[in-house]
Amino acid sequence: MRIDIHCHFLGNGARIADIGNDVYFNADDNQHWFTRILYNLLESDLASMETDLNRDGKISTNEYFELIYRLLASSEEIDGLVLLALDAVYSAKTGQLDEKATDLWVSNRCLSKKVKELNSRLEDNALGNKKFLLGASVNPNNKDWEAELRYVLDETDAVLLKLIPSTQHIDLSSPGHRAFYNALQSAEMPLLCHVGPEYSFPEGIRKRELDFFKKLAYPLECDVRVIAAHCATPVFPIIDRNHVREFSSFMESANSGGMRLWADTSALSLSTRTFFLKEIMDWIPSGWLVHGSDFPIPMDGWTHLPLLNRKISPEEYIRICKSKNPLDRDVRIKRAHGFSDLILERGEKILAIRNL
Repeated sequence: MRIDIHCHFLGNGARIADIGNDVYFNADDNQHWFTRILYNLLESDLASMETDLNRDGKISTNEYFELIYRLLASSEEIDGLVLLALDAVYSAKTGQLDEKATDLWVSNRCLSKKVKELNSRLEDNALGNKKFLLGASVNPNNKDWEAELRYVLDETDAVLLKLIPSTQHIDLSSPGHRAFYNALQSAEMPLLCHVGPEYSFPEGIRKRELDFFKKLAYPLECDVRVIAAHCATPVFPIIDRNHVREFSSFMESANSGGMRLWADTSALSLSTRTFFLKEIMDWIPSGWLVHGSDFPIPMDGWTHLPLLNRKISPEEYIRICKSKNPLDRDVRIKRAHGFSDLILERGEKILAIRNL
């Protein structure tokens, strides 16, 4: 099965009390000027995909639900799509919910229901060869993390657990998280963890030091299987430091006794990351990579110009630009740059898939 392991689920629910049934989104009480611009651009991009069905200028949870269904159902390249939950922010000291710092909350209960609904629709439409998969999220700072993780492991079909340390205020290197990591290791649940700059959330910008890839050393020490998102690449070449070669050495050390650390290719099609694709190909072995898109982050096909990008042919460029489905466009961009199609199949071997 060709799986995209990194796809976000969005919505615009305004009531945090309804988190079990809707996606909560409220950055207005915690906004950063950069994310305000980014969210407007993102809504415009989603609207161009005919997502705003009622033409009210906003993308609701249900409208995004319809878009995600349409994208996987029509994809020529992807068979499975991991939709990612995102747990709230909790105080590292008290374990209490920090509502103001929580800009987006996609709960495991809400998303588990949505995934089941999506898969039921695929079956009803004779698309049983396609599958939505659940990427859960449990913040170890939550005083009740054990109960939430137990729910994920016992009552859902989660295939991974996703964290964005900066956005969720998680210090991965904290010794207090050992019991959390031990539980993941015991359940053989892989950890998909954001590393590198995070510009999609205000807290990601403010607490960027928490996303440094070397903080993965502690969960790896606890023998957790880890997938590092984005290959630890910069977002903006001039602003962000390039750690690709240093990250490659870190991966080599982590994998010296057997594979424990992979990197996903999510958001590598972003125009500002085009500069790093050859370096990733040269420094990170293909067998350590797994495919992810990071949708709805834009897949800017037009920037991958022939001859300027690893000798992409005009024919490949035309096919990329004609790909209306962003999931397909992302795969074709990476293929044109020389990434092996084997990264599409690797997710099935790494993820904790119990029901296909």
